[in-house]
Amino acid sequence: MFKYRFAAICRTDKKSHIHRLSTVASSEREARRQFASRFVLVLSACIPVSEVIV
Repeated sequence: MFKYRFAAICRTDKKSHIHRLSTVASSEREARRQFASRFVLVLSACIPVSEVIV
């Protein structure tokens, strides 16, 4: 699993400022799917997430 961070601009708002979005997903494609309908995305980071064993 990775934490993906994106710089994003809203698709519907012409005067939108840059948003910083992040999500945890197993692939970049899966991460983009969560935001792609509302935002134009630029990948800014992909950080490994260490899983906690209980």
